[in-house]
Amino acid sequence: MAPNLILPIIIVFIGAFSLQSTWPKCSVDQTLGWNLRPGAGSGLVTGSLLVPMVLMANNLHGNAKENGVSGMFCSYSLCMSHAAVCLVWLSKSDLHPDRPSIRTMGSLATTISVFLILLLQDLPLGVVNFTMGILGVVVCLCVLHSLLTSLPSSLSLGEAMIASEGVALLMIDSCQTVFYRNRSLEYNLLQSVALGLTIIGVVSARMFVSCERTEKQSTASWKDSMRFYILVLCVVAFICVPHLWWLLGRIPILWLMGFILACDSSISLIGYWSVMTLVAIATVAKQNSTNPGGAGSTIVRKYFHLIAIAVFLPGLKQNPQLLYIASAAALGAFVLLEYVRMYRIQPLGESLHTSLRVFVDEKDRGVAILTHIYLLLGCSLPLWLYPSAYKIGTELAMYSGVISLGFGDTAASVIGSTMGRHKWPGTKKTVEGTLAAVLAQLAACGTLSLFGIQPGFTANWIPIVTAVCLTSLLEAFTSQVDNIVTPLYMYAVFTSGLSS
Repeated sequence: MAPNLILPIIIVFIGAFSLQSTWPKCSVDQTLGWNLRPGAGSGLVTGSLLVPMVLMANNLHGNAKENGVSGMFCSYSLCMSHAAVCLVWLSKSDLHPDRPSIRTMGSLATTISVFLILLLQDLPLGVVNFTMGILGVVVCLCVLHSLLTSLPSSLSLGEAMIASEGVALLMIDSCQTVFYRNRSLEYNLLQSVALGLTIIGVVSARMFVSCERTEKQSTASWKDSMRFYILVLCVVAFICVPHLWWLLGRIPILWLMGFILACDSSISLIGYWSVMTLVAIATVAKQNSTNPGGAGSTIVRKYFHLIAIAVFLPGLKQNPQLLYIASAAALGAFVLLEYVRMYRIQPLGESLHTSLRVFVDEKDRGVAILTHIYLLLGCSLPLWLYPSAYKIGTELAMYSGVISLGFGDTAASVIGSTMGRHKWPGTKKTVEGTLAAVLAQLAACGTLSLFGIQPGFTANWIPIVTAVCLTSLLEAFTSQVDNIVTPLYMYAVFTSGLSS
């Protein structure tokens, strides 16, 4: 860890930990109009430190140039975390703030955070750096507030912080990419997808007033549905395609066709993924026919984790760049379908709402059903964060999502729900499930090393075992969505601990 990052991290940790320890006494959700996910802790420590930890791990591994993740981006992330903690502290009930003062509180938190974090580091506090820091924190706080007000009971504070920091950092990098155009082609596609989804989400939320409308009205009118489809078409045609065309320097569809035809494995992989997509659809249809009244069991939901293994393992091994593109496109499709389901857009909204109940767990208590999106993100984020890996050889960190979710989480859930007898203190997770997760992940790491995935298990068994054990304990004790938290944590530990 860079010495100049230690003090800012300590400051953020102390602030987040002190607030998290007194969370039941803090009425921040009522003060700011936030509607947090019931049954979950605040997640302030996790939300404040996870993204900076991942970015610092990337820097330790030397991937900063390819990812656009530099020491400056670590600083921006810490600014955002500190600003979010400041906003929560300023909104505590004992300070008696009024709800209209959220703009004042956000402005104060932004200014303090950017000055403090940037001044504590060996980085030039120029106009550009300070401006980008202000822009990033403002976007982060706006996204954070929007998520927690427009998606009631769907996110904890920590989960919303992770999402808002990710969006803000991507937007900052997108602004830089427009001028420099020095990122990988597949990363440009991811930026365009994220830009389009953000615009559609913001406009559709305004269009449909609030998500609470979906609870009071079974389906949207055909007029509203057509407005939504026109919105999607306009954003894709007039924003996403021109944006991607500018970044690629060529027509996007021609670039994609050329890329697919240039590699022999692309056609076979696309055909294989199409088959797996049909398998997933058939699984949902079968579960809905056998259990039309509600959600499936834990074991049924883990079928999709096994499908994720079957989808990601061949792609990571044979063609990570194509998998990168496919996973970015899948994210766009998943989020658009969730918009359709959430607003009950005709003619698919109601049927999607009924079908996706098979994938609902106790964390999907709000208006948004996000479990399937979390699973896709958990498996994809290590690949998106590590695009240089397919230039220097396939590495274990790229498989963090598949290992932690496909093998570890599946084994923990199945064994814990069927054979678990001894629960960890203060949680519903069992010791037996955690042990099963550790063994399954170690077996996966050992098997991957036999197929040439680096670094080898034998020569690096101590850091690998340590990473697996820490990740399994985090999965057992965290109240946040483990489909996001555990892959990022494992990725950070793998990337920093196995960098040699």
